[in-house]
Amino acid sequence: MDTLLTMAQDASQNTSVSFTADIMYIASVVGMWKMFEKAGEPGWAALIPFYNMYKLCTITMGQPWFWLRFAVFLIPILGWIPGFYFLYQMCKATAQAYGKPDTWTWGYMFLSGIFYCLTGFDSSEYYGPMGVGDRRTTQAKESKTVNFDVEKDEQAPQYQDFSDQTKVDAAPAEEETVDFHFDEPVE
Repeated sequence: MDTLLTMAQDASQNTSVSFTADIMYIASVVGMWKMFEKAGEPGWAALIPFYNMYKLCTITMGQPWFWLRFAVFLIPILGWIPGFYFLYQMCKATAQAYGKPDTWTWGYMFLSGIFYCLTGFDSSEYYGPMGVGDRRTTQAKESKTVNFDVEKDEQAPQYQDFSDQTKVDAAPAEEETVDFHFDEPVE
């Protein structure tokens, strides 16, 4: 009993974790509200726990009862592996349903509040469960992603390296002196 009381006291003193969790929950609800509205569903569904997962699975996967698979998280240690796999599937379906690249799957998994807000408030469209209504070309799908590969441009102008040449000190210019008279009126 003493350890439970000690844990409760420690948890009450650590309010920064609770505050961060509250902010992420609020961001998730706000972002999910806007995502539901893009999909033509009522936004208030984001406010109700479990029902919001039901609706999210309905609009992103077409399988409304998929969220019940997360009950495997209740199985200690062994349930985490299939639980994370099911979470990955749902996040990937969310990215596909809103026309996002597959790399957004990891954002939906680990920073869901932020990525739900980004998806809800940006100009992306809802393409249906698993992105089946996405008729864009592959090039159009990739145009919203950023390519960070560095490529050498052979046509770019080449600059000469002047670092090995001797440096010439320039003589400083003569300084001008300016006299200020504060008691004279300005015209």
